[in-house]
Amino acid sequence: MRSLRRRLLIWLLPAALLTGFLAIAATYWSAVTELDEVLNDQLKGIAQHVVIEHDGRLSLRGMQGANEDRLSGERPHAVLLQVWRGVTPVFSTDPDALFPPPHRAGFTDLEVNGQRWHTYVERNGDMFVRIAQAKRARWGAVAEIATPLFWLVLSLVVVLAFFLWFGIGYGLRPLRDIAANLKRRDSDNMREIDTSAMPAEVKPLVDAINDLLSRLDHAFTAQRQFISDAAHELRTPIMGLGLQAELLPRASGQQERKAITGQILTGTAHLAHLAEQLLTLARFAPDSRAPVSSEIDLTLLARAVVSDRARYAEASEIDLGLISSGVVMTRGNADSLRILLNNLVDNAIRYAGAHARVDVIVGREDGRAILKVRDTGPGIPKEDRVRVWERFYRGNGHNASGSGLGLSIVRRIAEQHHADISLGGSEESHGLIVSLRFSPSEPYAMKQSKRSG
Repeated sequence: MRSLRRRLLIWLLPAALLTGFLAIAATYWSAVTELDEVLNDQLKGIAQHVVIEHDGRLSLRGMQGANEDRLSGERPHAVLLQVWRGVTPVFSTDPDALFPPPHRAGFTDLEVNGQRWHTYVERNGDMFVRIAQAKRARWGAVAEIATPLFWLVLSLVVVLAFFLWFGIGYGLRPLRDIAANLKRRDSDNMREIDTSAMPAEVKPLVDAINDLLSRLDHAFTAQRQFISDAAHELRTPIMGLGLQAELLPRASGQQERKAITGQILTGTAHLAHLAEQLLTLARFAPDSRAPVSSEIDLTLLARAVVSDRARYAEASEIDLGLISSGVVMTRGNADSLRILLNNLVDNAIRYAGAHARVDVIVGREDGRAILKVRDTGPGIPKEDRVRVWERFYRGNGHNASGSGLGLSIVRRIAEQHHADISLGGSEESHGLIVSLRFSPSEPYAMKQSKRSG
């Protein structure tokens, strides 16, 4: 499992090390520059303190403490002193150092016996005073200064890594608090996590978790309500079937036995229809995966549904037909839309009453595909048109049996297809029109409207 702390350290520690080494390099370069100037001033100062007496004797004014080690030129803080008269050497603190005679005053670098020297020459008439220092001695002086700085910066990097480790852990503590909060909860606790004391970087994550908890709470509440309603609706037909099954052996005659058998068959059909509607409603739950959509000809779909329901309509003495506008294409899922139209047609046949007329209308309005189911039945009162979308609501004044789930299923499928659905009255003073308007799409050629069926 990947660690966020380890990932942060992988990025921060190299950056800290790089910063430390850059600081060391900058410190070293600054030390070299400053020490070079200091040593140059030292060479110049020693040269200026050399006094040549009238009798040719030499003295070092203010440098009585100078000794042979001090004037050897081989140690980090030591220098080599030479005095020349023209091209003739007069004095040297190191007779073995074979330097060429000086020709001009100032600073210069010389190569003597394979060793690099940094020299300063002071001229006084025909006398030249040369102060020399080995380059390696100068670098040794730099190392004496830079080495402690190196270890100081390196120790600061170690301290920084220590504070980074614990600082990142402290910064990640809100995440551990959130995990502990969620771990302590049971499945019924969907309360939001308090974000008042959350850092700004963690708050978007907690807001997303709270949104998920809210949606889960809504889904679980709807599921519990659905199960409660389904149990209530299933209880009545199951009890009825059980009662009829108990009465069947006690039937006194063939006629009574036939009547009880018919009631059992009717109850069984009603129970099967209710179970099918419940499964369909669960399949099209709001949090279910959207069905795969493709181009669909609504006219062909409507014609297939009308053909399937023709015998049922004929048995109920209903005039069922299709009013089409030729080819009407839209995007959607064919199976889902077939279930939607089946429910609308079944409801119309079930509640319109004998000798009524039910029309399935397919066409286009304002560039949008439309699908309507119109009947000449008693319709739905305006005060009930909001509640009919609720599960298991059947309204008042209807003798037809039903599950009360058909329009709920229709609405769910319409929402999945981003279609607008509405209830209205027909052109006459009675009847009902259920209209489904799909999202705008490219217009297709339409033929003259006609009714079939």
